[in-house]
Amino acid sequence: MLDLIDGSISKWPSVTSSLRFSGALTPQATARKGGFCRELCRLFDRLQEGFDRLSAVEKARCGLDGVAAEVFLQIDLEKKEVVLDKLFKYAEMDFHLFTELLEILQRHFSECDLLVPALQGYELAQEMRRFLGVPTVECVFLKGDSRERLLLGDALQEASFEGILGDTERHYQERGGVEKKRQELGPGRELSMYRRGREGEEEVLWMQVRIALT
Repeated sequence: MLDLIDGSISKWPSVTSSLRFSGALTPQATARKGGFCRELCRLFDRLQEGFDRLSAVEKARCGLDGVAAEVFLQIDLEKKEVVLDKLFKYAEMDFHLFTELLEILQRHFSECDLLVPALQGYELAQEMRRFLGVPTVECVFLKGDSRERLLLGDALQEASFEGILGDTERHYQERGGVEKKRQELGPGRELSMYRRGREGEEEVLWMQVRIALT
């Protein structure tokens, strides 16, 4: 397993990143990796330039040590799988991080599935549905008033992706809207998702989802 962004701290101080390729790399796979990394580096260049142009107020919204964005990826061409471990933008910049990254992934790994093993944020879930469609939910970890529980297999019939997004939308509408909650949380915090069922309302601590990149 290789980390290909070793110089990111010095070249892109506003970006925390990790890009790992696993499995055997054939000459063809090595060439694909090189093309992908070049495009990803250009994206990081734009992230850093965008950060440098931010006002002092907006820079103050960024994470620890002035981190404006986090991108953590694992790519396995043998399994045909791109794992998105983390994607988050702390400041308002003049481009869309998810769509920019998605376009690069689709150009180089269109035959792969996108796997998000610990999807937490409501806004990222909305973006996945908007640009890729409705992903398959592989498991969901819920927190209610009295207990936490993991849903797998047949139990997932009561926790669909669309149902969770609908329940989440209603949750925030009843409390003044998404923007109000975002302001309450402040920078660097993801909006939680919720599910309503026989157990009452439960917070979605995380869920694992999968969808084709095509």
